[in-house]
Amino acid sequence: MFFVRLRKGSKWVFIAVIIAFAFTFLFAGVGSGSSGGGDIIQELLGMRGGDPVKAAEKVVAKSPHNTSALIRLAQAYDGKQRRSAAINTYEKYLTIKPKDPSVLVQLSRLQRDLALLRFDRYSRLQSQLGVTYGPLGSEPLPKLGSDTLLAAYSSLLTTKVTNAYGSYVKAAAGWESSYQRYAKAVPITNSLQRAQIELELGQAASSATDYPTAIKAYESFLKLTPKGALAPQVKKALAELRKISANG
Repeated sequence: MFFVRLRKGSKWVFIAVIIAFAFTFLFAGVGSGSSGGGDIIQELLGMRGGDPVKAAEKVVAKSPHNTSALIRLAQAYDGKQRRSAAINTYEKYLTIKPKDPSVLVQLSRLQRDLALLRFDRYSRLQSQLGVTYGPLGSEPLPKLGSDTLLAAYSSLLTTKVTNAYGSYVKAAAGWESSYQRYAKAVPITNSLQRAQIELELGQAASSATDYPTAIKAYESFLKLTPKGALAPQVKKALAELRKISANG
């Protein structure tokens, strides 16, 4: 039976980098676009008293290109833990203002959180599959019921693992893409902010098994902050990534 598993090396790098680089973002507010009329302002203010998602959706429905309304809707989705909806709304905003760094950082954060949640789900399902079948290559564990029942259960669980892995890979690719766009929006002269972005891009790219991009991002981080507190951890992660990349 086929087991969906991350490569041992890439999984180690992903987990190690997650632990090593825990960051807290300080997000600034986003400048609003055109007002879109007094009725929009009134409805935005009215969100405080009711369901912020429904109120924001009504405003966007009336004025779909109003950047302030899109930001409010994305924030409302985010507040309700509706990450995918918030991501889609920020993407709509970025079709209007594609290089707004204050929105790109929010989008990147959401993509990162979504990827980590999907990775966690994939790992838990894979662990359940391991309990059912034991170590890779071994026979199913005894005394778990009839062969037919066990086969049906393991087939269902394997499908769930496969789907969870596919969802994780898609989220990781989105995470990487958002940080690539964010990096392009921040000039290299802003060394501290750019260094943080390169660090996060390296983390995202390594989780997506895009090792060339991860290596380049970590190298850029070290050029920008060669004596930073995280430089030793980055050098270790960089060495591991180069080893994995060299081994194909």
